[in-house]
Amino acid sequence: MTRAADAPVSVSEPAQQTGVTFRAVLIGIVFALLLCAFTPYNDFKIAATYIAGTQFPIGAVFVELLLVGVVNVLLRRFNPRAAFNKGELLTVWSLILVASGLPSSGMMRYFLPHIAAPHYMSDTTNNWESKVWATIPEWMKITDTEAAVAFAKGYPRGSERIPWEAWASPLFFWSILAFFFLLATFSIASLLRKQWIENEKFSFPLVALPLLLAEDPEPGRFAPPLLRSSLFWLAVASVTTLHTIRGLHVLYPSIPDITIHWDMWGSFTTAPLNQVNPIDYWIYPLVIGISYLLSAEVCFSLWFFHLFYKGEILIGALYNFDMPGAMAGYSYKQFHSLESFGGGVALLLWTAWSARRHIADVWEKATNGPRAREIDDSSELIGYRGTLFGLIISYVGIGVFLYAAGLNLVLILLSLLTLTLALVVISWVVCQAGLLFMAQPYGTVDVLATTVGTGPFKVPALYTLFRWENMFIFDTREMLAPSLLEAAKTAEDRPKDTRKLLWAIILVIALGWVVSLYASLWLPYMNGGGYSLNNLFTYRWSPEKPLGFAAGIASVPKKGDISNWFHLFGGFGGVLFMLLARARLSAGLHPIGFLCASVYSMHMLWFSIFIGWLGKSLIQRYGGMKGYLGALPFFLGLILGDVINAMVWILIGNLTNVGYSVMPG
Repeated sequence: MTRAADAPVSVSEPAQQTGVTFRAVLIGIVFALLLCAFTPYNDFKIAATYIAGTQFPIGAVFVELLLVGVVNVLLRRFNPRAAFNKGELLTVWSLILVASGLPSSGMMRYFLPHIAAPHYMSDTTNNWESKVWATIPEWMKITDTEAAVAFAKGYPRGSERIPWEAWASPLFFWSILAFFFLLATFSIASLLRKQWIENEKFSFPLVALPLLLAEDPEPGRFAPPLLRSSLFWLAVASVTTLHTIRGLHVLYPSIPDITIHWDMWGSFTTAPLNQVNPIDYWIYPLVIGISYLLSAEVCFSLWFFHLFYKGEILIGALYNFDMPGAMAGYSYKQFHSLESFGGGVALLLWTAWSARRHIADVWEKATNGPRAREIDDSSELIGYRGTLFGLIISYVGIGVFLYAAGLNLVLILLSLLTLTLALVVISWVVCQAGLLFMAQPYGTVDVLATTVGTGPFKVPALYTLFRWENMFIFDTREMLAPSLLEAAKTAEDRPKDTRKLLWAIILVIALGWVVSLYASLWLPYMNGGGYSLNNLFTYRWSPEKPLGFAAGIASVPKKGDISNWFHLFGGFGGVLFMLLARARLSAGLHPIGFLCASVYSMHMLWFSIFIGWLGKSLIQRYGGMKGYLGALPFFLGLILGDVINAMVWILIGNLTNVGYSVMPG
């Protein structure tokens, strides 16, 4: 059973006045749109710290910190009645939170390159047009080849422009798919809200700091208790010293650097040890601070399963097992991609079973059953009838789109399953365990190609399948679904605000979509093309994967292997066993570590998570609850220290055109 000191900080206060006020919504929307406009340039041109980049976007936290630490301090000093209340501060944070991913991995980062990629990546050498996409429907293509190529390689100097006429038709049709995806996201989040927030009482670790910042000051004070802690400012000062020295080293290489990254590639150069690469040790103060808020079981499972996965690879290398990489997912190895898919299915079924009474209530209310009047859905993001119809319309809409794009029923159903796994599993990981970000370890083609083979399916259909999943559910580091649930969590003590908050969220996403679209097209077209920017993964490698995969199976179809079914069922059984052990025995490893053991996020974060776990374990062991709470401001200072310095160095980077990244890219 999780001890009290393992639980993340929560703030329990009596019901407050409304937080969804005109000024809070206006400020939230204005800052959200500014960040939507600025993010592509900052992330992919300057290569500074990603403004969003994770499920804990620094832009949202920084704006809340400005309101709390500067604006509210002045207002409480000179005009106390005008100070922002807790609900307003959290409304501003929530609106920026949900919009943060739109200009980056949450939507536009992959949406636009994948639309244009077939034209600018195909040539007479690879023959991808004839092999892969010549027969896909015309409405999915940019018919102006010059405009598509210019997206990657730019127009001649002096003739830069955004060719709206070339993009109008494909953007219209692909945006229909995006609309259904967003509708599915809202509907799933609405379905899960009550179950996870009220019934199962998920801890929502990433919401702890925004809640603490929004606390009312003590009588006679102008700032919340956290901002008056000496330990907090000691941590902020330490982190600032670190980033000042490292940032100045980037600007002036003669200044000595402070190492926070140790790359072990050079240490493991011969078989079998070279097979466990990459192994890196990164120190991120923000990750250490967030790890302190997580339960000890979660922290331990995260770093333990990552090293356990490396041990599996080493054993496989010793016995000469074939261990190719995943095709569509973010997993470094195919075997874990399949195990994670099986584990995800187990978690999805477990979630449905745990929520069976709540789901029955949703159905009863939505269909106006005998108990409908007894069921209250007034505090939900969307009423239960709207939730049910939203799910039906979105899933049918996605299915019809994919059918029109050339997919058969089997591919459509499997892809809808993968979509559901992404929405539910990623949300569960973030809301239950507080992992900073998690990329999807698998895609539908990973499962199909390795179990039944690609022979039964048409190459263009598999390309479209791979392509649409890469657009929306491949890099889930900024996925909207967890953000919606976190926003709903902040309104938990203001149930009448939930529905009003929903409309504000819809407005900011609609406006953010337009601004993000323009900014994401302006960047490559007005700056020499995507290939000249500082993120080839976005403009070349990611859209190249579906094309290369499809061209490969056009020449040599992949055959299924019965051994891969064992990985699928092994992952299913392993996660189910861990869930049962935790439910029945209140003990055991947390399945989150197993599900994300092989993905990029764990490669980057595991060592910082280990440090946070070790520090918390030692403090709890020798200091108990008193020691845990006493040290808490220091670890929160590590988080906000990184946030403050990231924003400062983003500004410096955009003034100097030299990027310095505080967080993982």
